[in-house]
Amino acid sequence: MLSLSRLSELAKDNSTAGRKTLVTALSDLFVTTDPDHAEQISILFGEIIMRVLDELEEETRISLALKMCHHPSAPHDLMAKLASDNFPVAEAVLRNSDVLDAKDLEDIARSCSMEHLEAIASRKKVQENVTGVLVERGDEGVLETVAGNTGAAMVNETFTRLVNKVKTYPGLQMALIKRKDLPDCAASVLANLLTEEMAERVQAMGGDSLLAKALAERAVDTVKEQASKLETTRREAMLFISKVVEGTVSLDEGIRHFIRNDGLAELGILLAKVSKLPMGSVSQLIYGKSEKTLIVVCKASGVSDEGFKNILTVRARKVGLSGQDVAEAIKRYKNFSKEVAVESLKAIRASCQPKEQEHEETAPQRSGVFRRSLPKKAKTATPPTAG
Repeated sequence: MLSLSRLSELAKDNSTAGRKTLVTALSDLFVTTDPDHAEQISILFGEIIMRVLDELEEETRISLALKMCHHPSAPHDLMAKLASDNFPVAEAVLRNSDVLDAKDLEDIARSCSMEHLEAIASRKKVQENVTGVLVERGDEGVLETVAGNTGAAMVNETFTRLVNKVKTYPGLQMALIKRKDLPDCAASVLANLLTEEMAERVQAMGGDSLLAKALAERAVDTVKEQASKLETTRREAMLFISKVVEGTVSLDEGIRHFIRNDGLAELGILLAKVSKLPMGSVSQLIYGKSEKTLIVVCKASGVSDEGFKNILTVRARKVGLSGQDVAEAIKRYKNFSKEVAVESLKAIRASCQPKEQEHEETAPQRSGVFRRSLPKKAKTATPPTAG
């Protein structure tokens, strides 16, 4: 242990080397002092070091910070000064010192670098007001650290602000889904921002967390929303089809409308309405490999060459037709007679009608009364087809 006379000599030495030796000697003396006495000399030790601190080289300040950062009786003013120093000096103090209070950390978080903020965010415990500043000012690295630190306390408002930053920093999702202290408001927001992969992870984690419940509620709401959108789309499509049937919108315009909106099913309904055929039959024409009967239906219904070309183009993508198939079908359509198509469509309609059961009307067997049969129905001729 250094004698008082030796310490006095060091205190009189104003050289850089002298100050470094003095600080090293005093800090060594302080950290080896009995804990009961360390608290008593803490203020005096702090005052001596603070007088020369600004004149010390960074290397010496780093060494001092490393020695003092875990000491429970380290001088408060000295630790606060070191914590706001350049980051290489401040890091150990910010991460470890219990001498720093919430006010110290909040002030540093408001004014210092992102490195300082990240070190504060990694502390075992971070008070609510400090966390609020970290979330307000922090970059992606700071936010991920504080989100993953279960010792960082947050009020609901801070949680919500942090969750909203997922829009900018998707990497926050992983840390946030592991937190068990998410409030209802933040869990609801996060459930709507999670990627499909993250949502699956939450479900795989199991449990009855607020986030898992929020995801389940979101799934129900999504199904309801999709059903509502489908119903709205269906009503709008049927209204548009009615306009085509009434003649206020041209058939070709109707075809363009549904193809533009990828509405192949709605296109089938439109053709069924204008051709007066069952919808199921026309759907088979739309999605089937052969376009022969489709040519008849379209030609008889008044679809233009351009309109038929549009239908074939979208069909080709759905059923895998080649460009040559499409070109040949368009050629056949142009050369097909509308009069023949109209007659063929009549035959198709007749073949789609439910078959009536043949029956006989039998009279009572009385004397003088002959049995009468209904005339037999004529057989329907097979309708001609295009191509």
